[in-house]
Amino acid sequence: MRVLVTGGAGYIGSHTVVRLIASGHEVVVVDSFVNARPSVVPRLEELTGQHVPVHAIDLREHDKVERIFAEEQIDAVVHFAGLKAVGESGEMPLEYYENNLGSTLGLLRAMQRHQVRTLVFSSSATVYGDPASVPILEDFPLSATNPYGRSKLMMEWILKDCDTAWGLKSVCLRYFNASG
Repeated sequence: MRVLVTGGAGYIGSHTVVRLIASGHEVVVVDSFVNARPSVVPRLEELTGQHVPVHAIDLREHDKVERIFAEEQIDAVVHFAGLKAVGESGEMPLEYYENNLGSTLGLLRAMQRHQVRTLVFSSSATVYGDPASVPILEDFPLSATNPYGRSKLMMEWILKDCDTAWGLKSVCLRYFNASG
């Protein structure tokens, strides 16, 4: 399977690239390098022993995203790309909504046009807001309390609609980062 990993040079994305290749998949990376360094790519190739095609673009450049799908013959997508700082999102809400929603919507549009119907979406436990108790359980009410979390929750709703409307098969992974 040929898998597009957006944000594939980031921390979680790069580890996913290594595991996908080790599992026998071909991987194509898209990364704007806003939250990652280009020096990660040679390290990925060293670790995997394979060339990793990388497209250094912003996913909001929809014509470039479209070209990648036309040229790379993608079968599935793992979507990690996005702005990710809770505090910063409160200071820059428009940037977070524009980036996180705009990039994902363009990605979904290209997937639909090229009949790519498998997506793993990197969401966040911030979609639960301030839970009544911990540990947080998956069936707790959703109520994000910041622009970052709301952008993730909006995308989860959009993905459910796409699952229903055009047969997208999506799964949302919510990360629980512990401190201490």
